Amino acid sequence: MAKFLAIGNAVLDTIFTVEQHPKEDQEIRAISRENRVGGNVNNMLYVLNQLGHEAAICSTSATDTESKQLITGMQERGIDCTHIQKFIQGSTPNSIVTLNAHNGSRTIVHYRDLPEVSFDFFAKIEIEEYDWIHFEGRNVDNLQGMLNISKTFLDNQPISMEVEKPRENIESLFHQANLIIFSHHYAGAKGFNNGEELLNDIAKLAPNSQLVCTWGAKGVWYKALNAKVEHLPALPVNPVVDTLGAGDTFNAGLLSKLSEGASLSEACEFANHLAAQKIQKMGLDDILNAKPENQPIANIKQLSKAKATVIDLNNRGGVILIKQDEEVRAYENNCPHQNVPLNEAYKIDVNPFDQTMKCSVHDAFFKIDDGECVEGPCWGEHLTPVSIRMDDQGDIYLV
Repeated sequence: MAKFLAIGNAVLDTIFTVEQHPKEDQEIRAISRENRVGGNVNNMLYVLNQLGHEAAICSTSATDTESKQLITGMQERGIDCTHIQKFIQGSTPNSIVTLNAHNGSRTIVHYRDLPEVSFDFFAKIEIEEYDWIHFEGRNVDNLQGMLNISKTFLDNQPISMEVEKPRENIESLFHQANLIIFSHHYAGAKGFNNGEELLNDIAKLAPNSQLVCTWGAKGVWYKALNAKVEHLPALPVNPVVDTLGAGDTFNAGLLSKLSEGASLSEACEFANHLAAQKIQKMGLDDILNAKPENQPIANIKQLSKAKATVIDLNNRGGVILIKQDEEVRAYENNCPHQNVPLNEAYKIDVNPFDQTMKCSVHDAFFKIDDGECVEGPCWGEHLTPVSIRMDDQGDIYLV
């Protein structure tokens, strides 16, 4: 297997899963919150590690408490963090991610107050030890020198670059890379309507580079050397659970197969399947053994505002489902007073006027809206919310 070095950003992600993306000036309640380590190359290296490769990152970190959490998280992912440039000033980069449980889409707000990797720091790395060098297409001022060093000291090791966003003068670097991976965000910002238009134009700047453009649900376009642009449709996926990191997963699959000697066509096909597998599960852990949770637990047509429906999930306990307006609330069927099901003695009574549900054992009343106990022995405590998503047909899935 190959030894990869990737140069780019490492981030702490805070992910809020919501039933629907909020409108401007709207306050909503999150279904769940999760903290993960993230960043494009960080995620890509984690998947490469799971594919059996050695993975090392070259990035920067601050000296705050969060930086220790970030580095520890990367090391737990099996990523070599030897080449981390530390800065006393600045803070750990953070992203706030809103994950829509309805369709798996994600919206990201990123905050960065930290310098990029310097040319002098990169120049001290013995890059000859690695089989593949990958650059995130940022830090353009220093990237020129890094690419020059790589072209000078490497023999036959490939150099790849991911171009996610348009940055000033980045096009002047394209000819330095053996493989360039573009996002649809870059293509759209440059005025192209599809990957074929983009890659045909880029081929004039980088005639000796293999080119790839990913476009989400529209699939992927790719152009091998001395070949025409080809298109690979996206695989149909249901349910779409979590798209965060799908592009990074695709990149990992692509680089993995190319490092094994596969053609660009074969590598894109493998990467396409791997990305489709990823978006059917939360996160990137154990991605090769991901089993899509594609069985709905109920349909909204079965539910009522005046009745709580309890779904038995065998060894995973029960889930209470109830309609509120046109949305569905979901909670673990467990009263916080003595950890017994709310329907242990009798059915769960619902008061549609007060918008409450009653535990049949303790006569505790819980608000349908947020699960808070407003009367009874567990006053002030909450039912545990369950993350769900609902598709366009009204089928309800666990997230």
